[in-house]
Amino acid sequence: MDEITTVRRLWAEVPDGSDEDLRDARDALLAAARTPRSRAWTLRVPRTGLRIALAGGVAAALTAGVLVAEIRPDGSDSRGVAGLPAAPPANARELLERAARTAAAEPELRPRSGQYVHLTMRTMGYMNVDDAGMQVTGIEERWIPAGGTGPWLRRERQISAAPAPGIALPSPRPQLQKEPEDTLTETPACPSADAVTASLMATWPLDEAWLRRRIETEAAKATAVPEHLRFWGAVGTFVRESAFRPALTAALFRIAAGIDGVTMVPDAVDAAGRHGIGVTMEEDFTQTELIFDKSTYRYLGERTVATRDRSRTFTPPPLTDADIDRIVRDGVSTGMDAETLRRDLERDRKPRKVTTRTPKGAVIDSSAVVGVDVAQDLPSLAPHPSHVKVPC
Repeated sequence: MDEITTVRRLWAEVPDGSDEDLRDARDALLAAARTPRSRAWTLRVPRTGLRIALAGGVAAALTAGVLVAEIRPDGSDSRGVAGLPAAPPANARELLERAARTAAAEPELRPRSGQYVHLTMRTMGYMNVDDAGMQVTGIEERWIPAGGTGPWLRRERQISAAPAPGIALPSPRPQLQKEPEDTLTETPACPSADAVTASLMATWPLDEAWLRRRIETEAAKATAVPEHLRFWGAVGTFVRESAFRPALTAALFRIAAGIDGVTMVPDAVDAAGRHGIGVTMEEDFTQTELIFDKSTYRYLGERTVATRDRSRTFTPPPLTDADIDRIVRDGVSTGMDAETLRRDLERDRKPRKVTTRTPKGAVIDSSAVVGVDVAQDLPSLAPHPSHVKVPC
């Protein structure tokens, strides 16, 4: 039984999700193993920001052409764009129009076939452990093939944990994965005609009518998302995918400026701790914000915040011998004790109800891009990498 099968068993009663969701479920299994007598659940809340399949290029790239972004102690960006109005924007439309002007002034990043787009991000997520929870910060790097095919690499490590608002910290706390953890994904050699890859996006016209039709095509795929949020979600996805081509990002911001219902967030903090100004469309119990520098309007990243408390009870399938063996092997590879691990997982052989709680104000998911460049090749893998193969 492989890792994906293990994840599917664990989340059999949860609606189907993207690769990001499955990755988080696997993280939950490992966190469970690290936490005596309690299982940790890192819940990925369904979002309007559509997630493109792994076969598509720069997955979840959260930047608008940032090549090297200096993070100052006060959280501000180190660069400016001439000609922007001095007064703050009056509404979301003005903010997005200024963000478009800033992106249009950025240099292009043009990776060639055979090269990799290398992203470095600060991350933050919410982890729930029974009736407790905490915010976990980390660093994530991605090497994505510019041509859209071939292997791509995700490297993650956790840095620290902090309290989430309105909920107790887990006791004992789950161990953090502070050593680099690699996932190498083999993408198919048969990308579909509407795949979103770095090489294809490099050729997209900047004509806004053409881009609007392309956004509508992508939005139509998100049948699980409320209809009025689909177009906004597709725009957000393409913004994240256009890291290497700020002229395209600028066109997307101009299109977003015309979407009804987008509101401004006066103060939003990204995963790197930078205070910015954001735009959002509120969802059922969350809001996903695109965050910009307050003075230069450069795109910093995004975050999803809980706007009200939410509890959820479900019964995950019991773990099998094969599931436990897999978790123990993964845990031992990171330095955990096999006997303790196996003992702590024994209670999960039987079905039991699990209640998760997400308090208002919790940062469910946040990413901040701190670097984007071009790499000639993949780096050497960390010990014990995970391997995933995406079929055609």
